[in-house]
Amino acid sequence: MRQSLEKYHHYVIEENKRSLQDITRACANVASKGKTSEAEKSYKAWERLLKQQEIALLENICFDVEIEHPYKSIDALGAEFGIPVYISKAATAHVNDCLRSTICLRYRPTVIAAAALYLAIGIHKYTSEVNLFESRIVEFPSNVEHETESCAMDMLGFYQREAEAEKQAKAQQRIQRPSS
Repeated sequence: MRQSLEKYHHYVIEENKRSLQDITRACANVASKGKTSEAEKSYKAWERLLKQQEIALLENICFDVEIEHPYKSIDALGAEFGIPVYISKAATAHVNDCLRSTICLRYRPTVIAAAALYLAIGIHKYTSEVNLFESRIVEFPSNVEHETESCAMDMLGFYQREAEAEKQAKAQQRIQRPSS
């Protein structure tokens, strides 16, 4: 850590994984001493303050943040539902491939894990009545089906773009190579 965090407002520092919306509501509620009408009025101001202070906080901790990776969820789901190891390994490979894209920034790790597993199950034609969203171990967001489908489509789109780029590179090499 570069500097002490003493000079920053104590509402900004949050160690638990919570959404900005939850933190903003809590800050507004505490600041208004539980008066709901005042809390609702100050919500936008608190949200703006938290967003402004976010960069300062991250700079002070040298951007040392804990990042949850999809691999843990893939392993947990595979163990819970008895998914074969080769499917889990294929799902892990899908996640590794997509690290060069923005998928890891746009989706939650659990959603990425589910999308990668469903792709691996589909590609390997593994027949099972598994519904990953009924997991007792991995927590999924409320709109998980839509998010997972969107993430899987983005993964497939990434593969398609990579294949097209490789095809263009090979065509470019053939053009540049002198004919014998």
